[in-house]
Amino acid sequence: MIRICTCLLLTTGAAFAQELRPAPSYYTDSVFAVTMAEALAQGCSRVGINFGAIQDRMTMLEARLEEDGFNTETPFDQMIDPSPIFGAMQQDFLAKHPIEGKGEEAVCGAAAVEIANETMIGALLLEAPE
Repeated sequence: MIRICTCLLLTTGAAFAQELRPAPSYYTDSVFAVTMAEALAQGCSRVGINFGAIQDRMTMLEARLEEDGFNTETPFDQMIDPSPIFGAMQQDFLAKHPIEGKGEEAVCGAAAVEIANETMIGALLLEAPE
């Protein structure tokens, strides 16, 4: 127990040494889009990941974080925990695409809508040739 507390104090000490900032929306939007695109591609055999687009997004993200003064190696160490933001984004996505607990057809349908609407998530996906 003491070991756990000591580890927690050591890891949170750096966070308290500097003032945490809210996670920028470009960061949360990008991380969520990449994560969701990967999940959709995993759940639908008819779509894949557009690795070039993901690389471009990550390059842009790193540049913006650096411009805003974040350590690009571990920017989340300088941010207020964005978990509630990601949770809300996931709820919004699932309200738009009720795919939870559904099969591949529902997941493929959500992916197709994202691609057709040219959303940030859709831009990270590729339709597999038939």
